[in-house]
Amino acid sequence: MRSKFKWIFTLLVAFTMQFSFAQEKTVTGVVSDELGPIAGANVVVEGTTRGTTTDFDGNYTIKAKQGEALVITYTGKKPAKIVIAAANSYNVSLKDDVVQGVNVIVVGYGKTSKEAFTGTATQLVKENLEAKTVSNISQALRGEVAGVNVITDSGAPGSDATIRIRGFGSVNGNSAPLYVVDGAPYSSDISSINPADIENITVLKDAAATSIYGSRGANGVILITTKQGKVGTSVVSVDFKTSINSLMLPGYDIIDSPEEYIETAWSSLKTKGMVLGFLDPTAYANANLYGTSTEAINPIYNIWNVSGSQLIDPATGKIANGVSRRYNPTKWSDAAFGTGYRSEANVQFSGGNGSTRYASSFGYLDDQGYAINSNYKRYTARINLEHKPKDWLRVGGNMAYTGSRYTNSSDSEGSAGSSGNLFALTNTTPAI
Repeated sequence: MRSKFKWIFTLLVAFTMQFSFAQEKTVTGVVSDELGPIAGANVVVEGTTRGTTTDFDGNYTIKAKQGEALVITYTGKKPAKIVIAAANSYNVSLKDDVVQGVNVIVVGYGKTSKEAFTGTATQLVKENLEAKTVSNISQALRGEVAGVNVITDSGAPGSDATIRIRGFGSVNGNSAPLYVVDGAPYSSDISSINPADIENITVLKDAAATSIYGSRGANGVILITTKQGKVGTSVVSVDFKTSINSLMLPGYDIIDSPEEYIETAWSSLKTKGMVLGFLDPTAYANANLYGTSTEAINPIYNIWNVSGSQLIDPATGKIANGVSRRYNPTKWSDAAFGTGYRSEANVQFSGGNGSTRYASSFGYLDDQGYAINSNYKRYTARINLEHKPKDWLRVGGNMAYTGSRYTNSSDSEGSAGSSGNLFALTNTTPAI
């Protein structure tokens, strides 16, 4: 009887051990989204500290018991939950979480959620940037971020806009913000960056947000992240744009003929003679219309076939009968401005596999300005590479080339009201 009891007890213990062992098993699967496998997704057994992350191919392996639940999370995606049943493999497809994706911002050396971030940062909407036709990314910031002033000093093609964040004072004696491109401070011409290569832009505005950059971030920081490849997805993109540069705003109401201009000049001289009490204001106006005095017009600009003293009929204040032009002067605005044509082409390649991601682009821009002899040409090439030979080692590189050429009229960027400003020059010069 005792021997029989021992055998029953032994079988019961063996059956219990085998049943317990069968409950915990190795579960595998792939985590992906609509673009392909997701690397770095978190897979955790609900209610425990057991967890793992997916590799570059989205694969995961974890120990779990039948009846337990796996919770899969990834930044910018809605969490997923699956209950372990008899199967040993479970593939999961994550959906985009629009609200959560918008609240994830790039700051400093990494990323954080908007709720955990204590500073003031604004991430620009990518679609708004892509909708703008600009040759310089600084021009695209206009109207996108509250508290950021974008001032256009010149309308020349490719010119940088002046950007002011947090006022105009700095310990460096410079009011310009710090640009950081792919994690590295950028000190070159911002126009060298092709807007088509930019994935997102984040503007850091207050001291808490810019503190890790020290005094260099005293005037705010603009973080620019260029496009990178995605694992499991190969993309070839070709983009071509063409447009025109022309003056759409109405011009000032100005004197539109040499005759009207010279008649107005004669009338003003006659009025001056009357105010000063000259005996013959008409003779004063005739003598000083063209001459060598400081208030007279240089005789070399006289386009009529008579001298200045015979040009105006005193009775009417108009051009005298029989007076004609010796030549027809050029309309200065026609000579200074015209319709410019803008052409832009971009070709991009991106993709990746289990251990390597890449993104490369080639761009060409020919931007002709509204003012004559103003043109900006740019050739760009960029390649982003990231390789992960080991789970604990990631190596990346970012190389870019830009070749550009400015052609600007010497009178296109002068101060307002001076002869160095084409708009002032064409609106104030006689014989327009």
